[in-house]
Amino acid sequence: MKIGFVNNGKSFLPEISAYVAYLNQQDNIEAITILTAEINEIPITNIDLLWKFPGLDIKKHSRETKIIHEYNSLSTGHFPMLKNFVKKTCNVKPHGRVFLNELVEKDFKMKDNVPKIHRDMGISKDFFIKTSKKEYDFVYVGAMGTERGTADALKPFTTTLKDNTILLIGNPTNELYTSFKDYKNIIFSGSLPYHEVPLLASKAEYGLNYMPDVYPFNLQASTKLLEYCALDLKIVTTDYPWVNNFEKKTQGRFFKLHRNLANFTMANLKNFEFVTPDVSYLEWNLLLDRVKLMEFIKLVME
Repeated sequence: MKIGFVNNGKSFLPEISAYVAYLNQQDNIEAITILTAEINEIPITNIDLLWKFPGLDIKKHSRETKIIHEYNSLSTGHFPMLKNFVKKTCNVKPHGRVFLNELVEKDFKMKDNVPKIHRDMGISKDFFIKTSKKEYDFVYVGAMGTERGTADALKPFTTTLKDNTILLIGNPTNELYTSFKDYKNIIFSGSLPYHEVPLLASKAEYGLNYMPDVYPFNLQASTKLLEYCALDLKIVTTDYPWVNNFEKKTQGRFFKLHRNLANFTMANLKNFEFVTPDVSYLEWNLLLDRVKLMEFIKLVME
């Protein structure tokens, strides 16, 4: 069986690498990644199963090719609920669906008999390392778009936290970089190959998870927070539903930032009793075994 995972090349989808590595360990399966730009150049008739992360997907393929739609997040930007509705009503009916969790499935309101599973966010085994030698006070990994409010998170590092360092791993917006590049304690590493992120991020003491308490971010798993836990960093985070549910479920203890960041001081952090939970159960191979991925694929292919 040949399975093609379609990547638009724009979104950060670490799950594709995890799927491909996992499935290529199975008997009689070849898993590959296909860029959206290549989709018309590859003979799709040679692909038994196309695994897509829509977006809008109105293109029909041959009857021999099965389709899985994975909704690993809800729509973002302007009119997210309208975008969810358009995906629900306009996308071709797939042979299977994967949702990040029950909340994501609920908001898409897809009521049919298409086979489905929930697949929580996993963590690469590369992140399960610990570094005792710390070179930075804080690290922030991931998206830095305007909607994330990253500029607000950095402002304390120009005032009350000016003597503390923060390392930012990922691509900043031009505006963000221009605003903060002259502060020596704010270090931009730029985008790195994914496998290089853990070693660098582990050199910080605190992992900063700055996520706005707005739909849909407040309902979705924070990949960076999970990775911080795997690295055994102390978690400093904004306060929102998903993070509170995760903290309670795992018996962790995270430092919650006030909306105005008035409590974001080193004195408060030093006096806080952090508990970073064990997230080894979310390592990709263990997670994909637990959700019975192979059984789901066999059901879709029937």
